[in-house]
Amino acid sequence: MSAELAKHLSLMAFEAAVAAAVILALFTVRPVVGLAPLYTTVGVFYYLATLLAGTTFVKVAPSLLMSPGSVALFPASLFAVLLVYIREDAKEARNMIYGLLAANVSASLLAFLASQHLSGPLAFNPLALPAALFAQSPRLFVVGTLALFADTVLIVLVYEALARVIGPLFPRLWLTLALVLAFDTLLFVTGGFVEHPAYREILLSGMLGKVAAAVVYAAALALYLPRASGAEPRPVVEARPGLGDLFGWLTYRQKYEALRAQAARDPLTGAYNRGFFDEMLRAQLAASHRSRAPLTLMMVDVDHFKRINDRHGHVEGDRALRVIARALTGAVRSSDIVCRYGGEEFAILLPGTPLVAATQLAGRVREEVPAACAREKIAGGERITVTIGLAALPEDGEQGDTLIRTADRRLYRGKEAGRDRVMAA
Repeated sequence: MSAELAKHLSLMAFEAAVAAAVILALFTVRPVVGLAPLYTTVGVFYYLATLLAGTTFVKVAPSLLMSPGSVALFPASLFAVLLVYIREDAKEARNMIYGLLAANVSASLLAFLASQHLSGPLAFNPLALPAALFAQSPRLFVVGTLALFADTVLIVLVYEALARVIGPLFPRLWLTLALVLAFDTLLFVTGGFVEHPAYREILLSGMLGKVAAAVVYAAALALYLPRASGAEPRPVVEARPGLGDLFGWLTYRQKYEALRAQAARDPLTGAYNRGFFDEMLRAQLAASHRSRAPLTLMMVDVDHFKRINDRHGHVEGDRALRVIARALTGAVRSSDIVCRYGGEEFAILLPGTPLVAATQLAGRVREEVPAACAREKIAGGERITVTIGLAALPEDGEQGDTLIRTADRRLYRGKEAGRDRVMAA
């Protein structure tokens, strides 16, 4: 391998790593800035990838050409969709897919209109930019848009299918990205260049480059997911897909949530019920064992709840439970699971959240509950507090009953120590 070729290949790998790092950084700060900066950035990456794919190539073999746009930057879009799907939910991934499609269509249209300024007697074009640089052919535009939609939906379905048969995280992520990127190359190159004399060379070089880039993106995601705190406060938004919503009925998680939503709710508080908690604890434990991702259980008990009922009546006690359930739900992500465990006790499952991050979240929950009760003037404005016990996989045990016993033991230790506190060890 020549030094010049090694430089270009290293540069493409570095470009993929930078794109992955930017996406992960924007995703990490979403509790502060929201997801809009991430969506905007991914849209820019996609347009830049399209521009480079049509203008810039590196000769890696006598008959093989690779574009840094196609190889290094295009996979960033699928990487972002997969990240959002795994760490958020199907609804948010669907929103991102629609955003990418809208960005692709609008950017292509405006670029075509802008290209009309580059020629004509009144045009001043000191860099001699060709109009073709901005005006994508109608054929490539249609093929590219269809391929983008197919890719972004397919990556969710492939990941869900592989999750059932492949336990280790990195090979599952790499194979998901590699299969979908290979499909994208086949669809796009066949749709755009099937009659071209170099069709086979274009197809082969695209597949080799994208499958190699999948290693970089899969490694970045495999390193990020187990270490992500997952403790960002985010309101719960229930997914209610319509019959015409393709992504709603294609995705496993969204369909599962839609079917379970009503039957799994506690009628008084609106939180999930005990049966759903037992089911999800088993499912989340199995998922954590497969991916080696952390999982924390938070047990929350309302302090002196009997006193509320005795002094203010059971109707006020019920109102207090409803307000507290809303406060707990509002303090966690949509992927976290808030359940009424029994009486005045709640259980919260925090997938992907290590004990340290869960302890910080529990501190915010402990502050939010009395604040929410004060706003609603529960029990005549009397200060209502909670005591919280935490237990985490793997450090506190590998089985569900072990985690429950540990979290309960720590909760009652907090009660004995004076209540209104978080006990994590």
